[in-house]
Amino acid sequence: MVDHLIAPLLHENIKKLIFSEQLLEKGDLIVVAVSGGTDSLSLLHILNTLQEKGGFSLHVAHLNHGLRGRTARADAEFVRCETQKMGLPCTVAKVDCFAYAQRRGLSLEDAARRLRYRFLLQLAKKTGASRIAVGHNRDDQVETLLLNFLRGTGPAGLAGMKYKRKFGIGERYLIRPLLETSREELEQYCREKGLSPRWDETNLETRFLRNKIRLELLPFLEKEYNPNLRQNMQRLSQLVSWDHDFLEVTAEQHLESITLMGGKGRLVLDSRKLLARHRALQGRILRRAVCRLLGTVPREVGYHQIRSVLNLARQGSPHGRLHLPFNLEASRNYDRLQISFREQRRPLVAAPFYLTVPGKKNVPAKGISLQAELLPQDKVIWPPVSQKVAYFDYDTVLELLKGRDKETKKESGAPVKLLVRSRQAGDRFHPLGAPGQKKLKKYFIDQKIPLQERDQIPLVLAGEEIIWVAGRQQAHICRLTEKTEKILVLRLGRCQPEASSIR
Repeated sequence: MVDHLIAPLLHENIKKLIFSEQLLEKGDLIVVAVSGGTDSLSLLHILNTLQEKGGFSLHVAHLNHGLRGRTARADAEFVRCETQKMGLPCTVAKVDCFAYAQRRGLSLEDAARRLRYRFLLQLAKKTGASRIAVGHNRDDQVETLLLNFLRGTGPAGLAGMKYKRKFGIGERYLIRPLLETSREELEQYCREKGLSPRWDETNLETRFLRNKIRLELLPFLEKEYNPNLRQNMQRLSQLVSWDHDFLEVTAEQHLESITLMGGKGRLVLDSRKLLARHRALQGRILRRAVCRLLGTVPREVGYHQIRSVLNLARQGSPHGRLHLPFNLEASRNYDRLQISFREQRRPLVAAPFYLTVPGKKNVPAKGISLQAELLPQDKVIWPPVSQKVAYFDYDTVLELLKGRDKETKKESGAPVKLLVRSRQAGDRFHPLGAPGQKKLKKYFIDQKIPLQERDQIPLVLAGEEIIWVAGRQQAHICRLTEKTEKILVLRLGRCQPEASSIR
């Protein structure tokens, strides 16, 4: 038992902790989570004592999880009364934790935690609070470490809860001012201050794993193995936390160095460089990439999901894709590993269309255009200025079109039309200069064209023959020769918006 007045000491220690860990700043509005129990009630009274000199203000938050009926309603009323005595604003809300847990397939503990944090974040946004204070103490930290250890955690789990961490998007933080204070000290604080905290009878139910650790495992370990277990585990948490923070900073730096492309809900990484990093960093780099996209790394993106992404990067096949929680996916294309939000991918050419020669066709939905024109040999610039321009022997193109339709006559005056479509199963193509035809799929593989880009490439056909993989390569059969008289020029460009008729 603590045998001296604890209140002045706690006030001073917590004030020092707030300063050393930069938990608060002058002018901050703090949402204080208060259940009515010993920890949160002590936190509220301590912060209320410090707020005038600290230059911050408080807003009390209480959530009824809908698990304890009349008792829970009494807890809410108790928090309202305590808050009213201090002259502080208070928000009380109620949720149906049972229904939420069943709907999401969660344990009651996990469901309650998620609903509680969601409520606190929503209230912080509504009130403009920059800090959310919770009453986790040193004993909670020890229980968390044991809980994580039993689940098979890594260094992040052994680092335990932080004094301060970013919460949601923006400059908003979750803070734990009591993390170095024992539960015994908080109980004495309440006695000294004449406080009568509420008691949650579910704290004695060992069907909850955390309660079982608190009531059975911890006392057994202290009695049979080490009476100083709590202090030693707190030290372990601090040491691992420092190492973890260093590795996280290092992983962020490495993520920068291997990122090929970013923005618009995706990150493209160089998988060779990722796998060349130390094994201690590979998973952390991927977690930092997930954090870039989601703003946090949810529990659902854990060890097994990260290992699966690394296996995807290592596998023999140059292509692959796997789904991750929160609508994320990881996809590999040769040496590129993309982490992105899943989206409906549609072919660039949603439906086949015809390109008239000469003429131009826009595909506004995808922002591209295809243009065909006829020029004599002395009017073309050789070689083509880019892969987006290709030259074809026009007479050969006409012969291919006649082969498709025997009734088509060159001199008939009917417009010449080329089919434009996306790839289809079984497509074959004879690239310029190649010894013969090959499957279009094999051509894409040889050119290392990423899998998700292949449906985005327009194919131009004359009859049944693919004469141009637009922007990539033309067919050998329509190449220019010394006998070429008229040249068909095809151009792939950007779709120009139509001029508005409104003046």
